[in-house]
Amino acid sequence: MITRISKSISIILAIVSIVSFSELTLAQQEPMFTQYMFNTVSVNPAYAGTTNSLNVNMLSRIQWVGMRGAPKTFSLAMHSPVINQNIGVGFTIVSDKIGPVRNNYFTANYAYRLKLNEDLTLSMGLKGGLNQYYVGLADIYVRDPLDEAFLSNERRLTPNLGFGFYLYSDKYYVGFSMPKIFQTSVDEQNITNSDQLKRHYYIIAGYVWQLNSEWLFKPSFIAKAVGGAPLSTDITAQFLYRDFIWVGAMYRLGDAAGIFFNFKISNQLTVGYGYDFSLSRLNSYNRGTHEIMLSFDFEKLTTGKVKSPRYF
Repeated sequence: MITRISKSISIILAIVSIVSFSELTLAQQEPMFTQYMFNTVSVNPAYAGTTNSLNVNMLSRIQWVGMRGAPKTFSLAMHSPVINQNIGVGFTIVSDKIGPVRNNYFTANYAYRLKLNEDLTLSMGLKGGLNQYYVGLADIYVRDPLDEAFLSNERRLTPNLGFGFYLYSDKYYVGFSMPKIFQTSVDEQNITNSDQLKRHYYIIAGYVWQLNSEWLFKPSFIAKAVGGAPLSTDITAQFLYRDFIWVGAMYRLGDAAGIFFNFKISNQLTVGYGYDFSLSRLNSYNRGTHEIMLSFDFEKLTTGKVKSPRYF
C-alpha cells in the first residue's frame, strides 16, 4: 500500500513540477495551439468533411523554449467529405509530452451534415479511439536508485468516445464539443479525483467580414472548460490579404499573447508559423513558444456550396 501511494504521489509531483510556473493544474490536460483554427477537427469531430477537399493538417508546437521538460506537442489530422453524401470522415493523432509524462491520442471521426436552410448547415459528429498514457519514472533521477516507486514506468491504454456539434454558414460558425467523455485514472491502483484525465468542454465561434476586394477579416475564439481549472479562452483576430496570406494575433486571457502568419503556397499547400509568449512570471525563464503548421488540400471531392478551408 505504501509503495502504491508513493508511486501515485511521484507521478503527480512529476507533472506539477513541470507546469507549476504557469499556474496550471493537473486538471488542465488537453494540448493547446495558437493556430487552433487550422486544427478544428482535433477538438470537434463534427468539423470532419465540412471542406471541399481531403485535408491533411500537421501542427508541431515547442512550448517555453529553454525550459527543461517543457511541453512538446505534435498533431496530425485528416478529414474528408464522402462523395455525394452528407457524411464526413477522418482521424486524428496527437502526441503531448511534458517532462517524463507523455499522452498519445488516436481517434477516428465521423460526421453527418444536415441542411437547415439555404444558408445554414448543422454537422453532428462522433469520435472514438484510444488514449495512451505513459510516465518514464525509471528515467527520473532520484537519490535512492532502489526506490520501488521509480523502478518501472507507468503505462495505461484506455478507450474513449467524444461528440460535437458544428453549425455554419458562409459567414459564421459556432461549435460545441466534448472530445473525451470518459474520465480515466492515470493510476488504476489508487484512483482519486486528482489522478483522473478529466472531461474537457470546447466552444468555438468565428465570423468572416469581407472588408473590400483584397482584405478579409475574421475574428474567432475557442474556450475550454475543465473541472478544477480556470476557463481557458483564446481570442483571435485574423486578416487575409488577396487569398494568399493570413496575418493574425492571439490573446489567451490572463495567460499568453502571440502572433502568427500563414502563407498559401499553392492551391494544395498552406504553411504557417506562430509565436506566443507568457504574460506571467514564467516569461523570465524561457524564450517563448514556437509553432509550425502545414496544411494540404488534395483533390476536390464535392461540388456545390461548401466551406472553403481558407476561411473556416
